[in-house]
Amino acid sequence: MNDSVIDKYFYIWALVLPITSFLIIPSIQGTTGGFLFALFSIFSVPFLSKYKVNIIRYYYTFLTALSIIVMSILLSQLSLSFSVINIDITKAVFVNPFDHKVLFRSSIFTQTLYLLAGIATFSFVRVFYNKSWDKYILAGGMILAVYGLYEFAFFLLTGKSGDFISNRTFGDGTYAGSVVQLIQLGPFTLERIKSLTGEPSMYSFSIFPFLLFAVYLKKKLVSSVLLLSLILSSSTTFFIGIILVLFFSLKYILKSFFRVYLVLWVIIIFYLFVGPTAISSFFDNFIWDKLTMQNRSGSERYLTFLQHINFYDNLPFLNKLFGIGFGNVRSTDMFSTLLVNTGIVGFVMFSIVFLYPIFKLGKDKFAIILKLSIIETYFSMMIAVPEFSYLPTWLFLGIAYNKIYVDRKEKVASFKKIAELTLKLI
Repeated sequence: MNDSVIDKYFYIWALVLPITSFLIIPSIQGTTGGFLFALFSIFSVPFLSKYKVNIIRYYYTFLTALSIIVMSILLSQLSLSFSVINIDITKAVFVNPFDHKVLFRSSIFTQTLYLLAGIATFSFVRVFYNKSWDKYILAGGMILAVYGLYEFAFFLLTGKSGDFISNRTFGDGTYAGSVVQLIQLGPFTLERIKSLTGEPSMYSFSIFPFLLFAVYLKKKLVSSVLLLSLILSSSTTFFIGIILVLFFSLKYILKSFFRVYLVLWVIIIFYLFVGPTAISSFFDNFIWDKLTMQNRSGSERYLTFLQHINFYDNLPFLNKLFGIGFGNVRSTDMFSTLLVNTGIVGFVMFSIVFLYPIFKLGKDKFAIILKLSIIETYFSMMIAVPEFSYLPTWLFLGIAYNKIYVDRKEKVASFKKIAELTLKLI
């Protein structure tokens, strides 16, 4: 069914969907273009879509997810009231350390609002996605990548940040919402690409699914630009993602040995051109040292993880089940963040939402790309990026659920045709 008005709505939305460091209203947090489109869709879908069945499906998806979130929060607060415990804010990293309440801390409401934008995006895409969206989805990713490459080139030429768009700040306004990070590669000091996101790891987290999507659509130029920008982000998240994708797609890669052979030669030539010392230094500083906790970033992540695991371990039984409330605590990984905030029940439910498509999607190329995208996103979140509010996550998850629905409809239609032919023969 063609829903031209709602398609046009998404075309515009897609161009700003990945951007997180620019606020339409600088004084109001959360007013990114992507968030505003997402939240506005909750109220505008009945006026945008001309098909009642799609409107019903949208609100069924959204309200079901909303009900689960509300129930999770209520159970966590009820558990806290039964436990009668005092929350020691020094034992964990709280989103709002100045709020000393035990029940219904302010961050529950602010963080839930961010989550609603993600749920609205997921619901919208799950119901309305069609192939005409693809070029606009890639355009949104390309805007981020090209701006990131511009920043990289500007710093290389001037030694200064060229970001003139980001205006988001956190806390009392002194914490930048888009942080410049540098890398030393041999004699060169380079700016790691973060574009219009919070930092390089967030950029990698956002753009990696776009790269897989571009590869599936056979957009060679787009794929090359996205890949280059991800490499220049020098983010451990990207390299972990590459390893995950290669591991889970090994059987498909082996079918194309010639391509692997070419890639190996490119790597060898790059190695000889750049030099072993520079590559070794890069690997040590940004991959190995992080994974082995030998640099500041890696050790801080590990210590924060342990801090929250210990906090969770000392919670009463009911709070181990339901947590202390979504949005209260923020770790450097999604696993310990979810465990403390939503308990083991919330962690399992969140995981099911992401892992369900992996088992339900088919074996065609599009299904494989979506599986790889979800696997990379899920494990990146669990290990290194505790971001539930970055909309590309919900965009590609919504596409995966849309495909499951479409595939199911096609199977039912084919069964009906077979049944009709059988009846005619009888």
